[in-house]
Amino acid sequence: MTNLSKIVVASSLLTCAAAQAGGLYLYETTASDIGLASAGMAARAQDASVMAANPAGLANVSGKSFSGNLIGLYGDAQLDTMTGDAGNVIGFVPMASAFYSQQVNDKWTLGIGLYGNYGLGLEYEGLLNNHLDIPTATTQALTIQPSASYRINDHWSVGAALGIQYGMYEVETKGALNFNDEDQDTQLNGRVGVLYEATPGTRLGLSYSSETEFEFDNSNSIAPQQLIFSAYHEVNDDLAVMWNVNWQDWSEYTTTLKAADLVDVETQDTYQIALGTQYKLNEKMMWNAGFAFDTSMYESQSNGDITVPTGKAYRIGTGIDYKLDSENSIGFAFEAVLMESSETETPRLQAGFDEPALYFMSMSYNWKN
Repeated sequence: MTNLSKIVVASSLLTCAAAQAGGLYLYETTASDIGLASAGMAARAQDASVMAANPAGLANVSGKSFSGNLIGLYGDAQLDTMTGDAGNVIGFVPMASAFYSQQVNDKWTLGIGLYGNYGLGLEYEGLLNNHLDIPTATTQALTIQPSASYRINDHWSVGAALGIQYGMYEVETKGALNFNDEDQDTQLNGRVGVLYEATPGTRLGLSYSSETEFEFDNSNSIAPQQLIFSAYHEVNDDLAVMWNVNWQDWSEYTTTLKAADLVDVETQDTYQIALGTQYKLNEKMMWNAGFAFDTSMYESQSNGDITVPTGKAYRIGTGIDYKLDSENSIGFAFEAVLMESSETETPRLQAGFDEPALYFMSMSYNWKN
């Protein structure tokens, strides 16, 4: 495969989460995470979906719990080149997730999650002085995650999860390079966590996720290790506050254009700070709101990569949870992720993204028994 086709393949896998923690992870797997801008994700532990961030949180989910989420992502990432606008490379991406957990006894809780934190269709127009179009660059990945938590005592719980990740890509190019390419790969990663409940309604959560590497026939794509530290505190019966501090090991990541020896992009570790609140409007309605700031994976925004339109990012989320009855509830959420501009300059390619953005809308159904 040529260097250019490697660029296309890897970009289709990685750009989907371009704003996450300044790097490539999607935090938006549930309506709650969207409405709270991911704040408290490893410590909230309010339903089975906590396993996606911290499997130890399942110890705080009593009985049986189900969470299902439909998510629509619209990415506004217009690529400007020397010869004009190459179009919006992201567009609309549908996503979904489902989680189920069951308390086995007063010590053990088991669960399983199904979600897609990779998945995008890209389209580039007029690259290389209008000599190359990429009408299809689509990658999807599905994660099945069996999880378990163990309650040590009234304060401490631990948990672990195994991520079975099935990745697929398909690429079509026209013009200077005409080809179709597709491949699949299955990889495993691990997630471990701890949950500390100081008092009822006050929790701290810490989780670690190992590196994942998709090994396609002609290129590899790495999702690095990460740490998530969250806190959750119920101020009173109506108000709860929460926050995150996250780290991701992007300094070990080599961008696609750099791997192809086309640019010398320097990457760095990324960090996130997130703050959120939940306010009970009445006995049936809960209002969620959150804000997060993510640092950039690029050491310099003027030395970026067109396959990853990312930079410093600001998340603003809000949503409503509505209780139908004692067991069933629905939720709606919206989040905007506003990113820093980035540029790519090579002798053959000068292009950039001017303040790209991601917009998430979600609806959820939750059941507890």
